[in-house]
Amino acid sequence: MIDLNDYPIFRENKETLRETSKDDSNASLVHYMTDSEMEVVNFDQVKRCYVNALGLSENNASSVDALVQFADCIAFVEFKNGKVNNRNVKDKIRDSLLMFTDITGGSIAVTRKKAELFIVYNLERNPLPNQLKKGVVQESPSRLAIANYIADKAGEEHILFDLERYQKLYFREVHTYSKEKFAEYLKRQEI
Repeated sequence: MIDLNDYPIFRENKETLRETSKDDSNASLVHYMTDSEMEVVNFDQVKRCYVNALGLSENNASSVDALVQFADCIAFVEFKNGKVNNRNVKDKIRDSLLMFTDITGGSIAVTRKKAELFIVYNLERNPLPNQLKKGVVQESPSRLAIANYIADKAGEEHILFDLERYQKLYFREVHTYSKEKFAEYLKRQEI
């Protein structure tokens, strides 16, 4: 198992999960997606250090918000308070995986076994996530509720935003949670 504390760039860029979830795009209305005070790696700061060390602008790469060390995995966490933009999220995932594997000397084979992806979204701003696939039936509240019910009965999660393709390809598991469901997940982890 990779220990994030073994890497100076991760050790030097710690912050609370709450701070990494901060949305201050509107200075008069700052919003946090979690209240968790757990110490995590601020991956946006890691990205800044990583690209600046190459003599490049931080605008050359995208990144997820946080890396979280759980007992059995590394979690890549992206908080989306606003509308989820699939292309933007996919760019963040790609760039974060590339930087992570370069920093750790690992490979995608390692993340496939030891890493999970969490997209934590604001349900109020994303009530009907679009899968953006050709031929997919338009989402509706009842269709989404039925999909979640069936997935729960099958012991699986309904993965949104066309991200199910990354499960087993790049990550052990992929989760798309509302901020409320993420809070429940953190409680189950006893964090």
